[in-house]
Amino acid sequence: MQKLLYFIVHFFFWTTFIALSWVSVSANPEELGFLSTHFEAPLLLLLWGIINFYSFYFYFQPLLLDSRKYFPYLIVSILFSTLISLSFIGIFWLMYPSFREMAEQKLLESMVGSFVISQCGSLLRGFISWNQNLQNRTALENQSLRNELAMLKAQLSPHFLFNTLNNIDTLIYRSQDEASSMLIRLADLLRYMLYESDGKEVPVEKEIEYIRQLTDLQRIRFEQPDYIELNIDNQNSDVTMAPLLFLPYVENAFKFVSRPSAMPAIAISLVVKEGTVRLICRNYFSAKSGDSEEVRKGIGLANARRRLELLYPDSFDLQVSTRDNIFEVDLSVKTS
Repeated sequence: MQKLLYFIVHFFFWTTFIALSWVSVSANPEELGFLSTHFEAPLLLLLWGIINFYSFYFYFQPLLLDSRKYFPYLIVSILFSTLISLSFIGIFWLMYPSFREMAEQKLLESMVGSFVISQCGSLLRGFISWNQNLQNRTALENQSLRNELAMLKAQLSPHFLFNTLNNIDTLIYRSQDEASSMLIRLADLLRYMLYESDGKEVPVEKEIEYIRQLTDLQRIRFEQPDYIELNIDNQNSDVTMAPLLFLPYVENAFKFVSRPSAMPAIAISLVVKEGTVRLICRNYFSAKSGDSEEVRKGIGLANARRRLELLYPDSFDLQVSTRDNIFEVDLSVKTS
């Protein structure tokens, strides 16, 4: 695509060059008469333009301007325009006796024309170099973002795995069949985390099922059936979103929850509407435990916010609050 663009730019320049040259010659009967009787002369003029343009396009612009040698570049531009003009005027002088009467006038015109055309070559080469550098920089930035996102995502999994294995280890002593069932669920979750969540986006239904299974795995820690409350309202199954976006907030709730005076201790609400996904996650914590600051400023939450900034810049609203020993995360993401 880039090569086609560059070809079009070159083609446009030379089409414009030929058109302007024809307009200029047509306005001068003497020049028009000379060129109409010497058919090879226009080809020599075209060669003169090509030498001027591509000498600076391929050589002088990269050599001098790219290294910011502005004054040497100006001197070279003037000397080159003078020498190339003298050379072609000399060729015309030797080949065409009828040209000798206008040679002195054409020398100055040729020098000015040479200078202008050579600067056009430098300008076009500069534009192409700028565009290529911009493309390379954008590619590097995108790669850097992908690497950073991969690192942030990788930091989510170990904590989740450590907690879940501890829960299943406790369950083994109570019920081996139930522990086996939970291991199967854990395998499904890990499969999703390792393979199905590699893409940029996944259907929201998969994220919902992930949170549902994650919640079921965490329930084995608690005896009360109403310890965890999960409400899901999916009004648009066509929505897609970044995978594992809500995991840090849900995991944070399970990590720092304390036994409250009234159930539920953890309340998770997930609402999907047209183009918007909203998570509200609340958990009770004990003020005596000193977890309040850690809950608010943990590494996991900082990583989660960074992912949001990278994936949904200016398209999310995150509110984190602590009140009456209840930690609440209210996150809305515009997915389209």
